[in-house]
Amino acid sequence: MRRLVLAVLGSVALLVAGPAAPAAGSRPPGRPLPAFVLDGLAFGYLPAGLGRTTDFAYHFQRVDFRARVWESPIPEGWTVDLDVDVMRGKRLTDARALHDWFVSYDQRPPAEAQYVPVRVTGHRGWRCRDQVFWLVHPGLAVSVQLNRRAFTTHQVMRIARSARELAVG
Repeated sequence: MRRLVLAVLGSVALLVAGPAAPAAGSRPPGRPLPAFVLDGLAFGYLPAGLGRTTDFAYHFQRVDFRARVWESPIPEGWTVDLDVDVMRGKRLTDARALHDWFVSYDQRPPAEAQYVPVRVTGHRGWRCRDQVFWLVHPGLAVSVQLNRRAFTTHQVMRIARSARELAVG
């Protein structure tokens, strides 16, 4: 994954290992706790079978990234199960600007990732078999990518559709 290589090669600061827990008493009555929270977004669903987590923060082409990566051991070393990126930057002005920048940034071969338009909780985005990315609002975008050998497109979309921006204040 290009993002992970860039993060390591770009002297990425390792922030925290493990999922962030919501603050005690922070959930509204009758609502379940989120599966995880990352940079102001709560995600309500995670598939079973994910490995251990590591959080990263990095900056690339005027976009700040907060990433959480789930990895599992394999005979050859480690494999990425899930990569969730919250991206913030002024260049993310609208859905088209996100699309054009992200496809160039991600550098996936067309045979591997043919993105089709999709709606994620009312927001314009794009998905392929193992990844979805969308604009939450100008300046804020999200990417969710699952290991295509172990998980389904349905699970990618379920994670994405479980995302909610947390209220500030």
